[in-house]
Amino acid sequence: MGSRKVDRRIQRTRQLMDDALIELILEKGYDKITVQNIVDQANVGRSTFYAHYLDKDDLLESSVEGMIGEFGPHFSPSNDGDAQDVMIPSLAFFQHTQTHPQLYKAMLGGRAIEIVEKAIRDGLIAHARAHLEQEERAGKRLGVPMEILTTHLAGSLLTLLTWWLDNEMPYPPEEMDEMFQQLTMLGIGPLITNGSGVAPD
Repeated sequence: MGSRKVDRRIQRTRQLMDDALIELILEKGYDKITVQNIVDQANVGRSTFYAHYLDKDDLLESSVEGMIGEFGPHFSPSNDGDAQDVMIPSLAFFQHTQTHPQLYKAMLGGRAIEIVEKAIRDGLIAHARAHLEQEERAGKRLGVPMEILTTHLAGSLLTLLTWWLDNEMPYPPEEMDEMFQQLTMLGIGPLITNGSGVAPD
């Protein structure tokens, strides 16, 4: 019982700092934020901050990873069993971006962009890798190395996401996801074959 209380306290403290960071990013931009700003906004001590994070970059990376973790429910096989549709949670990303456009614009600007892009890319690659490993266990074979395939998928989605934001989201999330699927999966589908080297129907 005691450990659960500690865990909840840790989670609450981390959430306070995470929320403070997001509020400050929207208010003044990431580059202008200091650790002192964060602890003041979250109403925690500097020692508490450094007990959890190395610096504000570490907090930002953790925040983005947590955001990606929220897309877990979207990463599951569809009812018709079409595995390619769930290889990467693209629709979830477009929908979340539409809901929080100013946050994404703020995070994908200034010095934060390298941290955010890396965290998003790593998260997407992990999603795709887990799915493809499941495909391999089912007897499917990949026509190119997994690292190349997953990196291509993540990079393509991140590029489209950035373009969509820069152009004031001219298409709805569902249409962007459909175009992403058409652009990427048409090329990737034939690379995933059964044991005989034949692409599945």
